[in-house]
Amino acid sequence: MTDKKYWLTGGFFTMMHRGVDFVLGFIGFMLLVRVFSPEEFGIWVLLITIVAIIDMARNGFIQNGMIKFLVGKEKVIQAKIQTASVWLNTALTLILVFLLWILAGPLEKLLNANGLADLIKIHSLILPVLILHTHNMVLMQAKYDFQAYFWAGISKSLPFFLVILFGYFLDIKLSLIELAWYQNLAFLLATIMSVYQVRNYLKIRLKAQKYWLKRIFHFGKYVFGTNLVSMLTNSLDKFLLGALLSPVQVAMANTAGRVLNMVEIPVNSIASISYPKAAEAHDKKQSKMVGEIYEKTLGMMLSLTIPFWLFCMLFAHYIVLLIAGEAYLDAVPFLRIMSFMALIKPFDRQSGVFLDAIGKPFFNMIMVFGTFLYGAIFSYLFIQWFGLMGAAYGLILALFTTSIIKFIILNKFVDIRIGQCWIKAFENYPIMIKTLKDKVKNKS
Repeated sequence: MTDKKYWLTGGFFTMMHRGVDFVLGFIGFMLLVRVFSPEEFGIWVLLITIVAIIDMARNGFIQNGMIKFLVGKEKVIQAKIQTASVWLNTALTLILVFLLWILAGPLEKLLNANGLADLIKIHSLILPVLILHTHNMVLMQAKYDFQAYFWAGISKSLPFFLVILFGYFLDIKLSLIELAWYQNLAFLLATIMSVYQVRNYLKIRLKAQKYWLKRIFHFGKYVFGTNLVSMLTNSLDKFLLGALLSPVQVAMANTAGRVLNMVEIPVNSIASISYPKAAEAHDKKQSKMVGEIYEKTLGMMLSLTIPFWLFCMLFAHYIVLLIAGEAYLDAVPFLRIMSFMALIKPFDRQSGVFLDAIGKPFFNMIMVFGTFLYGAIFSYLFIQWFGLMGAAYGLILALFTTSIIKFIILNKFVDIRIGQCWIKAFENYPIMIKTLKDKVKNKS
């Protein structure tokens, strides 16, 4: 695959995957807030937050290491790498299932969320099935098969969305328990789809080689720690609001969070296609190329997130009113403050991704842990003083601090011109406008 084709194809299908997932999740959210009370919806938010943390942690344990080691390897070696990855993922998953059953009850009490324990236990039952889904999704990325990645990805969200959609319009009163079981069914269908997509290059053996178990484990442990702590950081507001206030405040924070998830679409999409290229350039000792990829991709992110930040600042009231209704207007000031994530997140995400790409995942993990620690302390104190808004103040302050430190560390290994990132961001706007004009002209 040529370099140009890689960026165009990879960028298109990855963005489509993120975009479709977001749209389905967003519409599903708009329907659920109108079906359940703020308290019930807050409990559901806590469940899907826990689900997201588990999924990110499991994925992170094998993703970057598996991609890094698979690229350019012979088929025999690829089979050994795949086998080791599956065995490691299986071990981690079984540990997580055990912990979930032990901690389900205490989490329900800690978060003041009646019924959460049963929801957690139901979800834990599907985790062994998702071992194969996680593996297959990473394998598609390693093979640059972004089209398969798209179809396998949306097969995880589309069936569950249809359940919510039909339930709403047919006026079927689903309980949270029933909703959790339908979610498990959707995940099962997604796993079957992913197996079909990778059938030609799925190579798993019964016995794993110790050499690759060790290599993937030692690389993945840092990424696992990074992803786990990163997700915990992103979820701090919900957990602390649930523990210190109530599930109602969790629902308010999630309303703003749903809007802010739009930032994750370009940020994560661009990060997922920049990582393999940055890792490849680093392996070839092309340090200058690594820096250029960073500047280019960060500029792409900023050109998309800056308009989003402005839009949220100006129209936060109308956004919340539209997506959730008057019952959730307390989320308006929270959304305005949290929208600054759109300016900070690209720096934080890319710096972390590139630390992994150059073989420095330990530094990334430490920095992410720092964000979690700062965020926990700041948010705990600020929630005591400012209520719901305190969670926003704490997370923004923590992420800003860590982003600066993370960039400084990365810059010690890779020469990055921060000014070029902003220049490239604003240079993209004339190109975007011209492209849009050309498309309109061609259609007319």
